[in-house]
Amino acid sequence: MSPSRNFVASGLFGIALGFAVLALASYVAVHAEFQRRAAGAWLRHTIQVQSDLYQLYGLVQAAESNQRGFIITQDDRYLEACSEAAATIPAIIDGLSERVKDNPKQLQAIAEMRPLLGERLEIIDQTIADTRAGRVDKAVQLVKSGRGKALMDRLRVIIRTMNESEEKLLDSRERELNAAGGEFDAAIWALGGIILALGAFSLLNAQKQMNAQQTSRDSLKFAYDQLIAETTRREALESQLRQSQKLESLGQLTGGIAHDFNNMLGVIVASLHLLRRKLAGSDGEYTQLIDSALDGADRAAATVRRLLAFSRRQPLSPRPLDPNKFVSSISDMVRRALGASIDLETVLAGGLWTTKIDQHELENAIVNLAVNARDAMPNGGKLTIETANCYLDDAYAAENTDVKSGQYVMIAVTDTGQGMSPEVISQAFDPFFTTKPTGKGTGLGLSQVHGFVKQSGGHVKIYSEPERGTCIKLYLPRFIHVEAPVVASAPALKPLDLPLGKPEELVLVVEDDDTARRVTAQGVRELGYSVLEAASGRAAIDILRQRADINLLLTDVVMPGMDGARLAREAVFRRHNLRVLFITGYTRNAILHNGVLDPSVNLLTKPFTLEQLAVKIREILDSK
Repeated sequence: MSPSRNFVASGLFGIALGFAVLALASYVAVHAEFQRRAAGAWLRHTIQVQSDLYQLYGLVQAAESNQRGFIITQDDRYLEACSEAAATIPAIIDGLSERVKDNPKQLQAIAEMRPLLGERLEIIDQTIADTRAGRVDKAVQLVKSGRGKALMDRLRVIIRTMNESEEKLLDSRERELNAAGGEFDAAIWALGGIILALGAFSLLNAQKQMNAQQTSRDSLKFAYDQLIAETTRREALESQLRQSQKLESLGQLTGGIAHDFNNMLGVIVASLHLLRRKLAGSDGEYTQLIDSALDGADRAAATVRRLLAFSRRQPLSPRPLDPNKFVSSISDMVRRALGASIDLETVLAGGLWTTKIDQHELENAIVNLAVNARDAMPNGGKLTIETANCYLDDAYAAENTDVKSGQYVMIAVTDTGQGMSPEVISQAFDPFFTTKPTGKGTGLGLSQVHGFVKQSGGHVKIYSEPERGTCIKLYLPRFIHVEAPVVASAPALKPLDLPLGKPEELVLVVEDDDTARRVTAQGVRELGYSVLEAASGRAAIDILRQRADINLLLTDVVMPGMDGARLAREAVFRRHNLRVLFITGYTRNAILHNGVLDPSVNLLTKPFTLEQLAVKIREILDSK
């Protein structure tokens, strides 16, 4: 073959080879471009799915938040988010189903999520309807039932799982996009100058799209952060609203001053009653002055109670109730609520009176107390439910200005848990006050118990010490069946002839609470005994070392440092003929069964009357 023909052939071959290379490079470039576009489309698809999931959860969360706002304020403006969620969520769910139709796992998750969303929206609609109909307590009970929270927890798990799956897809498709870009670059290098320019343009275009995708992701993240910030802000507003309602319900405008003033009034009233007793039979002018002071103190106390009172207007259906049968009937339910690690004991009094109460609300109150006790005993313990007949006298009513003297049926719930400090006890009945971690409690349990018992004409009292457990006593008014015409009222009872002591009989009163010690000591002096006072077990031991003529040690059971049981052991060890009387706010059965005292000791439970104290002291001193 001639050289020219060879040249032409080689040229044609080169051209053909060049076209072949160009065609191959073009094919590689086109193929890489298709892969890149497909990967980009799938990337945008994944981001859209994530965006829909975030929007879906945000709508449900906003509807739930506004539902609570509407229940609290009954302001229709809170219903906008609920309406928006009800109108938008079905369309979002349908769009998600269409987008993930090629993914059976995601479709299954959406199928599971659809009825959960429907049920959650139904609960929101139900609470709104109940609130509009004035059944706020029913709406609150529905919210507190935990069904809505459980649905939200399950929805949160499903959405998080779907997001994690989409994140994996996002990573895979980003890798596919990068691989397609690599193939495209290789084709550009093979083509040379012109192909290099074309490749540079394509690369710039690809970089632009990547930047756009990154910007889209940043915008989505920014929107998500804004959603979280808005949710946090709304929760803060709701917290402020709850705090505002608490301030309004409790009269916190002058709450601190009123609380201290009420305590001082209790001491004043109790002291005036003791003074009137001492001056009984003397010049009537003194009695009139005391009555005037009591009248002023009572009116001042009534003003303070109005400042501190919070309203309880729940509808009640009181019926005559046998408390013993009631406690027996709910024992199994309480035992289930406590769990296997906590023992339950019921101590039912014989000859127990009847009370008239709303049985359903009383059941809720006992269960609330049992659940609180369970939370206070995370490592197990014992719960005692006890019934008894009680009489709250005028002296106790004077010390507790919101109590009417009279006959009551007591139901006491005692646990061996962590106990409460005096600061916690002082706020225990405040609405929204709780010592539990965030999300573990609403702070409404004890306030509901308090409001229900007060609305029923009863009384609630807490006796507790840190690490010593808690005893909560419910005093329910006695209900007397009247089947015959009412006879003329009986004449006023005359003061009992109390068994009095002698000045040479010396009583040592030991109590860590200053006011309680002072009132108890004054009562013992009123009975004719000589009295010494000690604010702690150690101080009492020091007095016993100095005085050999002490006849009776009257001590509180639970005291910081040296408790009453230890004090009694050391005192009797030094003085074998010393008599001991224990006083406590716990019930006798709870104290004995918790192992604090031996069964043979003398015990007087708070509150006790002056008559009970007089009889008990005389009985102990006169015994052999």
